[in-house]
Amino acid sequence: MRPLLPRVLAALGLAAFVAACGGDEQATEPGGGEGNGSIALKPSQPGDLTAYVQRVLRERAAQRRSGGGVGDAAGSVAPAPLPGAAPAPATRTAFSTSLTQERDVDEPDLLKTGDGTHLFSLDLQDGARPLLRATRRLASGVLEERAAVALATGEATTLSPRGFVLAADGRALAVASDGYAGIVGDPCVDLCPPTLAMPAPMWVRSLVVVERFDVADPAAPAASARLVFDGRLVDARRVGDHLVLLSEHQPLLRADQLPADTPPADLDAAIAATRGADLLPRRRGDSGGGATSPLLDETDCWVQPDNASLALAVTTITVLDLRAADLAPASRCFIGGTEALYMTPASIYLASTRWAVAPAAGGAVLRYPATIRTDLHKFSFAAGQLAYRASGDVEGHLGWDAARKSYRLSEHAGLLRVLTFTGSLGWAGPADATTLPASPARLTVLREEIGTTGGTTGGVLGAIATLPNARRPEPLGKPGEQVHGVRFAGTRGYLVTFRQIDPLYVLDLADASDPRVAGVLEAPGFSDHLVPLSERLLLGVGKDADASGRIGGVKVSLFDVADATRPRELASQVFGSAGSSSGLDATRQGLALLEQGGTTRLSLPMVLVDANDTNARDRLQRFEVDLTAGTLTAKPPIGTPRGGGGGAGAGPSGGGVLRVLVSTAVVTWMTCTSSAAGHSARRRRSSGSGT
Repeated sequence: MRPLLPRVLAALGLAAFVAACGGDEQATEPGGGEGNGSIALKPSQPGDLTAYVQRVLRERAAQRRSGGGVGDAAGSVAPAPLPGAAPAPATRTAFSTSLTQERDVDEPDLLKTGDGTHLFSLDLQDGARPLLRATRRLASGVLEERAAVALATGEATTLSPRGFVLAADGRALAVASDGYAGIVGDPCVDLCPPTLAMPAPMWVRSLVVVERFDVADPAAPAASARLVFDGRLVDARRVGDHLVLLSEHQPLLRADQLPADTPPADLDAAIAATRGADLLPRRRGDSGGGATSPLLDETDCWVQPDNASLALAVTTITVLDLRAADLAPASRCFIGGTEALYMTPASIYLASTRWAVAPAAGGAVLRYPATIRTDLHKFSFAAGQLAYRASGDVEGHLGWDAARKSYRLSEHAGLLRVLTFTGSLGWAGPADATTLPASPARLTVLREEIGTTGGTTGGVLGAIATLPNARRPEPLGKPGEQVHGVRFAGTRGYLVTFRQIDPLYVLDLADASDPRVAGVLEAPGFSDHLVPLSERLLLGVGKDADASGRIGGVKVSLFDVADATRPRELASQVFGSAGSSSGLDATRQGLALLEQGGTTRLSLPMVLVDANDTNARDRLQRFEVDLTAGTLTAKPPIGTPRGGGGGAGAGPSGGGVLRVLVSTAVVTWMTCTSSAAGHSARRRRSSGSGT
């Protein structure tokens, strides 16, 4: 059964609206601007959450009475990251790992191995329960399936695994999923047009589901614990033996469900009866049945007293101990939505906004207010313990693409670098770039200033530098260009903007108080994804483009950035024509990378089409990069022509390649194949041909 909520939103044309952090342009913007007093978090004391939720409900009720609708009543989008493959221990078979944004911070994936021989994968069956499969790869490259265990669904009518992580010692793994379950409610309060015919009132409860498996015996995964609580999974990271979950919960409150013609006295009574505990997510019994218990208390939360947003969202950070058979969950919360999670081994940063965000005309594109600022909250993370450190804000927003938001943040030597976009609207094609106003990017460098401020126990994330500035006024991007790829690496920053040609900006961040553009390279097309391969070499994956800015096939480029003042494109290759796509278009784990000596081996799934958008064919394209010579060589691809039909994401044997794992002499991949009933099933394949 598919969840009702996505279908309701599709019918309303509100998917983009609910995926943003805000409401209409008329909503009140927070005051205080750059002052930390309007940003800082305050530990919640008994009664604080009750006062907070009642204030917001009264303001929302006033908006409804005035006929303005409920502004700023939405949630947030999920983020995502990119590369940084950690080297395998020298005593084991060399194998690729999930691409991550930061070394030593693992991210959930669908295919993982701890030793290069025993593989675990998630089979995301459509119409059946997802499976955790355990497979052994023989010396010949043949895969031998050892076990297939169905994930428990409990009360969830739909379970959508986002991936899993292996514990540091490889003896346990945890699968993190989104779940959905129906509850009674009315989704049409202040949302549905009067003419929209709706089915019987039904709302969908979002759930976060985590299931732990003991895999000390890789051939016999054994479920040991299951955690279910209210919310939508935003993102997750693993550091050591601790899994950090970021989720967002939007409670269904009785006062919000009352009809617009409810007498004021009845509405006031419903608001007065609302308590802070009604905001908080609850832990649910494994088997359903309505049994619940608090996931956390209101004193486990932080509030932002000067937050003028009318959104009632709760962001929860839950830490799980993968060594514990019961996962030993510990949760803290922040009252407000979250746009992105960025994490290092010792710090967690949450990006959010108190500004209202609205769909532009037609509802297809989000319009950001020209004055928007992004709030940033820093937490320390050590031995599984969280502590609030500091807050700050920066001008602009993190862009329109949820999958790239976290890559706009980077910590180095204790400083946070943030790349924001100050334009109200993005653009969907080259023609838009000629009609929309210039939307330059902005870099801000922030430093934590320790001390008690604004009644909190935290400090301030204060800006010590920005770019452009009065001394260096050159904009990061030409008029009408949009930011595509962003990547930080040590004291460097790499930024790609695009309209008709791809300017690659190399930022020199060695002097954090005076960041500058060191060099610029212009080349056709653009790179959505930037992968540092060494201090000298940078890989770019994106799209080709002609002189008019018309998008072409998949483009893979190798850049020499050893001299920051003179970046060079050493090699590039284009595959397919317009409409072609790569695995990185769909997921941050779409590229497998393995470094062996002075050579880096890459495997990238592609779906290629001809110039007339026909003859779709799939391939697993392989490359080798010689780190010394600076060469990019395409190796023979794996895959066959599909022979009619097909679509985005297709892969070998007519199915889409989902994940790739590269070892010394073997390439293993997961594909999505179509059955006669039109359902998807995941299969694992292996090739001993190597590169």
